[in-house]
Order: sequence, then structure tokens, then C-alpha cells
Amino acid sequence: MKPRACLYLPWMLLACHTAPGPDDTDVGVVDTDVVGVWNPRMPEAAQAFDAPRGFVARRAVFHLHSPYSHDACDGAGWVNGVMDTTCEADLRRALCTDRYDVAFVTDHPDYGDQQPWEALFHVHPGDELIRGEGDDILANKITCDDGHVVLWRQGFEDELMPVGMRHQIVAPTQEERHTIMNASDASAVAAMIEAGGTVMIAHTESKDPQHLAELQDAGLHAVEAFNVHAMFAPNIRGDFLGLDPLGFLADLGPFTSSSSDAQPDLLFLAVHVQQDVSVAKWDALLQRGPMMATAGADTHQNVLPAILSDGERVDSYRRGLRWFTTVLLAKSDSLADVDEAVASRRAFIAFEILGTPRGFDFHLETDAGVVEMGGDSVATGKLVVTCPTLASGSPRGEGKPDISVIVYKDGQEFQQGCGEWPVERGVYRVRVDMVPNHLTEFLGSVPTNLIKSYPWIYSGAIRVAME
Repeated sequence: MKPRACLYLPWMLLACHTAPGPDDTDVGVVDTDVVGVWNPRMPEAAQAFDAPRGFVARRAVFHLHSPYSHDACDGAGWVNGVMDTTCEADLRRALCTDRYDVAFVTDHPDYGDQQPWEALFHVHPGDELIRGEGDDILANKITCDDGHVVLWRQGFEDELMPVGMRHQIVAPTQEERHTIMNASDASAVAAMIEAGGTVMIAHTESKDPQHLAELQDAGLHAVEAFNVHAMFAPNIRGDFLGLDPLGFLADLGPFTSSSSDAQPDLLFLAVHVQQDVSVAKWDALLQRGPMMATAGADTHQNVLPAILSDGERVDSYRRGLRWFTTVLLAKSDSLADVDEAVASRRAFIAFEILGTPRGFDFHLETDAGVVEMGGDSVATGKLVVTCPTLASGSPRGEGKPDISVIVYKDGQEFQQGCGEWPVERGVYRVRVDMVPNHLTEFLGSVPTNLIKSYPWIYSGAIRVAME
């Protein structure tokens, strides 16, 4: 059974330090690219990431809940057939503000699998449904006020997390469909794939390694290398991640004070460490076969409605989606090419709260051509890593970030820095770390112990001569 995230305790301990403020429906965020000014938006992905070899960067989220999830919107997103439309509007606005290109929404089966398929896409006037064969619906194309386009994809999250589905699971009754949606075996994976889903796993930290291997054999496509709720939930931190259950509270507290002069979005730094358990499980699966890694925003807008100094609630959709993204390298911005990038596992994780990385590249050069992140190569060759820089539009002060790179082979350190190396058989991936000196001004009087090294990028893996 999936562990329940006991999120309320730490926020209850801190709630007395928060002050009331304006409702976050009128934030009115604007673009800024000025030294010393916090930009609450992320820059357009296609320009900012500067993807190599003609690819188009697409900012994606693979774990996200709408009001149809039973525990979303303070537990009242959908009650007795009535939706919390204010919470729904918060989600749609956040996807536009944070400039997501693709949102793989993953509602819980309670109450998502009770809904007509079209209802799950939350269509508003001006939206455009993209249909497939028969009654299939592939996406809702949302055009934001500034012209930015978001593709809303639909899926579910329980023990398994199928994303980008084309229709509801086919079953004789809704009750039988619900049983399938709550299952975690080969037959459930097959049913989800039949419905058009790409099957992923959330909360890797709590999953049994042997069961993950069995699911991989059945068609599991991706696991979460990072999940944000796991970092805030004392029981998950202690029971599954080996972390001090409440060890982050001292660093978190200054962001919630009514007199805080720190940028509230940076409260994520209080919990930002590598989830070693999840990364190790990903590495183990990569030894067996290809496996994509994602980062789970897991945003519900259901933790605490207390308002911080920027006028938004602690757990606003915009704030949670601001912290990190899974970046797809697509051949174009079309729906088909987005799906091809997911199928090819051509993606990397970027913790954009530290800034948007520009120009990052990791690939293998062989006599037969280039093998991209996520790929399998039968031949050995030359591994190439290009260091990223801080993209325009990233908040920055006068300081300069310190960036370091580690190349891993089979889960162990292989090389440091950017460059080119001949490689033999093995599984290779890259982690880019950063000391965000450029964020010092935005921490105000918060202790400077938060200016330290954090993961910035997890690349997709390249398997070399593993078959």
C-alpha cells in the first residue's frame, strides 16, 4: 500500500508564524530579467534551454493532481458532484505562469476514474480538444492569455502511474475499472498500455526493488528519481529515505515568518537533497534495461492555505510547479513528437528553482551516429558532456553560481567535469550540481547555510553495449 504522506504536522508547527495576505488569484506576475529582481515566472523553454542538434525543449510535469483527485484542493476539489472551480483556475493559471508545455495530469482513481473521459480534461471556452481514433481524446490544447500553449494530457496515479492515456481503462463495470486502477501487477500494466498510457511509478522511495524489476519486465517505462511530497512528509523521510523526519524545519521556518524578507519560492532549498534511495533503485533498473527518470511535483494545493509574504498560499500550484521540471527533447512542438520524446526517454530533470540551465548536452558519438539521452547503443564510442550556463530570465543577484559535473558509470563516479571520454560497456548518466551564490540576495536575513551545493540536473541515461 502506498504510504500516506503526513504533510500537515510540519506546517501546523509553522502555521503560527504565517500572516494573512491577499488571495493568490490576483498575483499578476510579470516577466523580469533584471539583476536583483525575482522572476516568479520561468522563461519559455524552447529558447531558454537551447537544446542541441535541432531538438526543441519542452517543459513537462509528470505527476500533478486536478480537483478530481480526492485529496486535492484542501480535500474538497470535487464534492457531491460539484467542482472547486477556484482551485481548478489556480491550476490552469499556474501552468501558464510557469510556462509548462505539457502537463501530464495524474488524478487519483478516487474520483478520477468515475468521470467521463472528456470531463477529465477540464475544457474551457477557447480550449481545443485533440482527438484520436473513435472516442479517444489525446490532449486539451490550452492557449494562455499571453499566447503560450499548454498541452493537458490525462492519466492517473495510484500504485502505478499511467500518463498520456487515450481513454479510460476498458472494464465491464466502473467498480472493476477501479480495481484495475488500484492494482500493481502485469495485468494492470497491460490494461493501462491498452488505454494508451505510458506506465510510470511515483514514490520510488517506497517501492520494493524486486517488484520494480517485475514491473519493468511487464512494461514499466519510468520511475521518479525525486518526489517533493516525500521531502516534506516526516513519515516518508524517516521510513523510506533515511532522513531526519523533521530535520528541515529549522531551515524552513524563516520563510514562513510574517516578517520574512526572503523570497518564499526558495523555501524549497530547505528540503532539496538527492533522494539516494530512489536514485539507487533507478540505477539498478538501468542495469536490467532502459528506464526513464522523472521528478514528481505531486502538487495538490492541499497542504496549507496560509499566505506567505508574496501573497500566495504556501502550497500554491504555481509555487510547487516552479521548483523543478522534467525537460523533454522533442523533434518539434507537435503532440506526436512530444510522445516520441517520452517513448525514447529523451529527457532530463532540471531543478529550475536554482535557475534554468542553458546549453546542457549529454550524448554518445559512435561510428553509426549520435545516441541521445535515454538511448541504448550496441556500439561503444565517445561520451560528450557540455556544461550548462544560467539562462536569461533566471533570477540572479551579483554572485556567480559554482557549477560542478559528475559523470556516473553503473551508479558509481566515472569522471568529473565536462568533456569527452571514450567509453566501454556500461550505463552512463550525468549529475550537475550548483552552489547558487547568485541567489544570496533573495534569501534576505535567512542564514547563509542554504548557500551550498544542490543537484541542478539529472540527465537521462545512456546504456552502452549492455545487450
